[in-house]
Amino acid sequence: MRFSGLSVRQLEAFEATMVAGSVSGAAASLNVSQPSVSRLLQELEIDTGLSLFDRSHGRLVPTEQGLLFYGEVSKTFHGARHLITAAQEIRELKRGLVRIGTLAAMSFRIVPEAIRQLRTRFPEARTTIAVRSSTEIVSSVAARLTDVGVVDADVSFLDAKCVATFERNSVCVMDKDHPLADRERVRMEDFSRHPFVSLGELYFRRSRDGVKLLEATAANTVADIFQSFLACALVRGSSSLAVVDPFTANVYSEFGLALKEIEFDIPFRTSIIVNDRSATGAAAGNVIEAMVDLIAQD
Repeated sequence: MRFSGLSVRQLEAFEATMVAGSVSGAAASLNVSQPSVSRLLQELEIDTGLSLFDRSHGRLVPTEQGLLFYGEVSKTFHGARHLITAAQEIRELKRGLVRIGTLAAMSFRIVPEAIRQLRTRFPEARTTIAVRSSTEIVSSVAARLTDVGVVDADVSFLDAKCVATFERNSVCVMDKDHPLADRERVRMEDFSRHPFVSLGELYFRRSRDGVKLLEATAANTVADIFQSFLACALVRGSSSLAVVDPFTANVYSEFGLALKEIEFDIPFRTSIIVNDRSATGAAAGNVIEAMVDLIAQD
């Protein structure tokens, strides 16, 4: 490998000679013969046009030009060694950076636990997390501003590639002291008899049963919101019911809410996406693997 007439081996021989103080010492450190080091030094002087050593009196003494040139060579070799260290750290995920965009539903447990697992294996790996809408996440992944996206499975994946899709049925949440809290399942007709906190038409009109639920609760809907965690907060301590994604519901079950299965289908589908034209990095791959396992177990 040569750079403007200079070879790495020439520079290595020069640095080793300056450090060892002799050709024999340099040869020993580089595990080559003394004539090889001498030849490399002579070639370096010819290629640079510098007189690097005073060879009088049977000793090799650096000249002023040699000392000045050694200062520059030392900087170069320090930078090269830094690059080697950086490459090793990147390979071992010590410098891994994973930029994650996620729906709110996955930000409570799934994504944090996946990151915890990554940091257990690679303590110096870094992550950034942004809770956004699915369309914003897809755009960010397509623009290579986000490495891994967790989105609504029903959005367009333009310039993004889906690596996994999951489907869970939605659940009913209510206060733990609600009259229906002793039920195993909640029927469609039950929702028309109690105040209802709705996630809006976008959430429910994707399924026939979702449309039926909207019709059944049209007269007793007390709030239209668009986030499951807000619906959970609103039904707590009230007589209201809500139908939300199971991931958010599981988190809020620890804060005084009862979770009940529903006797109809309102699927909650999520997908993990990456950029369609970029290779997935090792750190991002670890996060994806952890999320797939966690969602499958949930």
